[in-house]
This record gives sequence, structure tokens and C-alpha cells, in this order.
Amino acid sequence: MSSGLSTSFHASLGERVLEEGDSVFVEPVPHFRGYTARMMRSKAIGVPTDEQFRTAETIVRIQDDQFHAMKPGAKAKDVDCIVRQGMLAAGLRDSYTNVTGYTLGLKRPPRTSDFTRVFLADSNWQLQENQVFHMYTSARGLPFSETVVVTPEGGKRLTKMERKLFY
Repeated sequence: MSSGLSTSFHASLGERVLEEGDSVFVEPVPHFRGYTARMMRSKAIGVPTDEQFRTAETIVRIQDDQFHAMKPGAKAKDVDCIVRQGMLAAGLRDSYTNVTGYTLGLKRPPRTSDFTRVFLADSNWQLQENQVFHMYTSARGLPFSETVVVTPEGGKRLTKMERKLFY
């Protein structure tokens, strides 16, 4: 659980006192027989601002477009471009240097992330049916992520929690 615009992923709240207008995010990482299904959700403290609502809705829309493109044979860099360019074009970020997703699989020994395959602007590999990825993005202190499996119809979310800004 982390909070604030400048917080990094996998940080703790520490001694900071949450205030009206703050945002927090939670990333549960359930484990079952060595496998994980990750997701991130954001929550506003108090009533969200119009900007927070618009930001969350835009992030979810852009990411849904990305998931739709996750079909066998798709180039990873093209799938990545949907979020990377979409977030920049929407004015939600000034730059985008991190990955938009990475491999999920057997987590033995337990580790935080598996970057065997990553989604970057220069990722020159193709998606295969039944591959599973943790796809994520964030802007303005509001991260969203899903565990997604590649299918012929596009990426299928394995995480089923509603995709919205909670408050």
C-alpha cells in the first residue's frame, strides 16, 4: 500500500497521515501453488476531484485498448505503444520510461517480478496464446494493473475486481 503523487511502487505508508484529496493504492499479490495474480487499485481519500475521476477513466480506457490488442502474434512493442503513446497523448504523463507489463508465471522461489518478457517501446518479440502478464500503468498517483492472459480474442483479465477509482 502506498500513497501520494510521488510515491514509488512497493513503498509503505510510513508515518505519513492521509488527508482529504490524497490517493492510496493497494496491490494484493495472492499466491496459489507458486503462481500469482496481481492487480493494483487506487482509492481517493474523501470525494475524488473531477481530475482524479477523469484520470482514472482515461487510464482504464487506454489500458482496455491495450488488452484488446493482446492476441497471439501481436508484437510486444505495438501492444506497449498503446499505453505508452496513449498516456502521453492524453497529457497524463510528461514521459514514459518504465515497462507497461511483464511476465507472470511460476514464482519459485518467491520474487516480486519476472522480467523474462517485458513490454517496452523496443520489445521485439511476439505474444503467444496462453502467456500471462502483469500489465500496469499509472499517472498522477493513480496506478491500475491487471493479470492478463493472451487469447485469440485479445487479452482476458484474470483479475475480476471493478476497474475504477474507489472512494
